[in-house]
Amino acid sequence: FLQFDSIFLDKRANYESESQRPTIRALLVVAYSVIIIISLFGNVVVCHVVIKNKRMHSVTSLFIMNLAIADILITLLNTPFTLVRFVYSTWVFGKAMCHVSRFAQYCSVHVSVLTLVAIAIDRHQVVMHPMKQRMSRLQGIAWIGVIWVMGSCFSLPHAIYQKLLRFEFVVRMVCLPSFPHPSDLFWKYLDLATFVLLYVLPLAIISLSYLVVAKKVWFRNAVGDVTLAQSAAHRRRKKTTLKMLIAVVAVFAICWFPLNCYIVLLSSKVIQANNALYFTFHWLAMSSTCYNPFIYCWLNHSFRAELRALPLIGRIAKGNAIQNFILFFKEQNQTHPIVEHTTCVMFLCYAHARQMSNLRNSLLIINPQE
Repeated sequence: FLQFDSIFLDKRANYESESQRPTIRALLVVAYSVIIIISLFGNVVVCHVVIKNKRMHSVTSLFIMNLAIADILITLLNTPFTLVRFVYSTWVFGKAMCHVSRFAQYCSVHVSVLTLVAIAIDRHQVVMHPMKQRMSRLQGIAWIGVIWVMGSCFSLPHAIYQKLLRFEFVVRMVCLPSFPHPSDLFWKYLDLATFVLLYVLPLAIISLSYLVVAKKVWFRNAVGDVTLAQSAAHRRRKKTTLKMLIAVVAVFAICWFPLNCYIVLLSSKVIQANNALYFTFHWLAMSSTCYNPFIYCWLNHSFRAELRALPLIGRIAKGNAIQNFILFFKEQNQTHPIVEHTTCVMFLCYAHARQMSNLRNSLLIINPQE
């Protein structure tokens, strides 16, 4: 699924020379820093809102928070390791972290994917079988435990077969796979199996679930006698719901498809390693952690209502957004100075959320209070 080791970057690629170019270093640092800041901001806010509001302690909210936690781990464990290894042209984290980092990287990604599947199945059950008893919170927690166990099991082979090698003539350390003989076939079929089980199959389940839900919602008519305005509002909600469902599938498919294909083709020796392609595809995959909070939470009316209850967001939502935003941080800086560039980045996050908040989500699809 994800090969975060230098074997992809070292084989037939000018890894060391490229990593020494200041322009490339600066570009990668800026690109990955944007992901880290936006992802952490969005996903931490999601966790905070769900934890602080008892009204949102539903099964759906638990799944959404689990997705946010997995995305935070992806942001903290995948992106920095890849970036630091490239910038320094060597593995600087030691032998133990060679195994631990690989396990954490794979596990966080697998948990995120499996949680997306769980959310899709949960939403399918709510829409298609509204009269059935909903899953209890205890059952939801149990399923989250199952997701983490499955993610750990899928990650173990990649973590076990790791080896730290030292090249004396260039004073370099590399952390790369060391599979049993025949290693090429083992590596090839492990990546192929992971690609099918944790990309193709989840994408099929998510797509099918939301396709059925979209069909159900689209052909559902408003109940009782309604006015033209109510009918128009009903149609707008249906269109918004369909847009959201398409966004869910599109983000997962588009963000992860290039990197997965690159890895499968590379382990199958169909293509040679290419740094430019690898980091482009890797950045795109990591950027999915920025989109999930907007799709699953901030586009939802109920979640936005809880979000406005937060001191910062609530003040921004009233009156002139820019003036209130600046006023808030001026007050905060009197006792807790805040770095100027952080303020700017957070304002961009808010502006994007504000723009997307014009959309309306069907409460039957993603409603944390259900």
